[in-house]
Amino acid sequence: MESKRKYLCADVLGNLAVMMLLYLEYLRTAGFSDMPVTDESIPLIAIRWLCLSGGMLLSACAGYVLSTKRISGRSLRPVFRVIYICLICGVSALAIRRILFGELLQAKDIFQNLYQFTATDTSKLAGMYLLLLIFAPFLSAAFHDLKTQGARFAFLVVSAGISTLQPMLLFSGESLLPAWCSMLSPMAGFIGGAYMRRYAKNHSRIFYAFWLIVVCAAQTAAIVWVCSGDILYYPQFDSLASLPSLAEALLLLGLFHSRHKADTALHRFFSGASGGSLAALLLGDLMIDFLIPSIAERYPEPNAFFYAGLGAVPVIMILCTTAGLFLQIPVFLIRAIFSDEEYEEYYVEEPAPIPEPDPIPEPDPIPEPDPIPEPDPVPEPDPVPEPDPIPEPDPIPEPDPIPEPDPISAPKPKTVKKSTSNSDIDDLIALITKQKGNL
Repeated sequence: MESKRKYLCADVLGNLAVMMLLYLEYLRTAGFSDMPVTDESIPLIAIRWLCLSGGMLLSACAGYVLSTKRISGRSLRPVFRVIYICLICGVSALAIRRILFGELLQAKDIFQNLYQFTATDTSKLAGMYLLLLIFAPFLSAAFHDLKTQGARFAFLVVSAGISTLQPMLLFSGESLLPAWCSMLSPMAGFIGGAYMRRYAKNHSRIFYAFWLIVVCAAQTAAIVWVCSGDILYYPQFDSLASLPSLAEALLLLGLFHSRHKADTALHRFFSGASGGSLAALLLGDLMIDFLIPSIAERYPEPNAFFYAGLGAVPVIMILCTTAGLFLQIPVFLIRAIFSDEEYEEYYVEEPAPIPEPDPIPEPDPIPEPDPIPEPDPVPEPDPVPEPDPIPEPDPIPEPDPIPEPDPISAPKPKTVKKSTSNSDIDDLIALITKQKGNL
């Protein structure tokens, strides 16, 4: 089962967009738009021009979240919810106008204010958002039918060009494009939000922060340079702000881009706040009109009044958002009782295309080796000299003849003395026998 998808960045930026629109209404109501353009008003100019992108940021957040849904009966659920919020908050706004400001309206005027979204000055923005939700499934289908990043970027450029360049393309005081083209700017914001949801990760947050500062600084410098000495509110420049507002909205989406969908307390807080922020857009205008005189009386000095009002706007938004959530309790009860299993069809996002690797450069041709020089001819060896003749050895002298041994002369008989003893006779016999043996 596909659970309902929530994105923290879209919820945070959606609430921020509503607060920017309330700040813009505060600057207009408090009279700061009629201040002269001087060097001291540069912070005010920068804040006002950034707040001008609130409507475009709201459209881009819708495209960021709703661009995944397919066309089905369930895709109209947000439409019915917004219609209910607009009706109940419109009736509440008319009641506040009657109680706090003493305005007495007839039934015809009440009905006209409700269906024309004119109960407050900011009600027309709620009507714009409702119209955008009706066309959201068709815009999403058209976006996803384009399969490549280049085709989707071209779709964004064409829609942004038609909707934001209408005030710029003037010829003899008349625009080359019909006036209804400028009403397509929320659709350009929706397509831009869908594009950033798919491709915002292609750049770093430093990239988006740098270009956001550049765009804001360029707008502020243009106002200071062109309108120096005049009042801050310059209708022609406000009408030209659509293209820079679209750029700022997309850069903010890229800066806060996150695909994290964990069910944390922070997610639940901003998700609930986004459900009531539309009520803050409808009711905050009246609360600002009611509190401005009190703030101006308490802080007569312009700078103190300006910063006190900047601090009061978030408080007003929190109170109106809380009131909007209470007004939606019947819707929550009906959904809890009659809604079936939460399931919606989503476009399956194709994986990000793998960039083609850079072509491998052809290797430099291997230079042919230098020809091997022929070796020097081996010199013929010197002729080996013939060896000296071996002298014949001296004749070996014949050995001297071995002299023949002298013949053994017979021993001379020894004169034996006559003895009369037998032992002497025996010794004599033995000696003679031994002599014979030697011979």
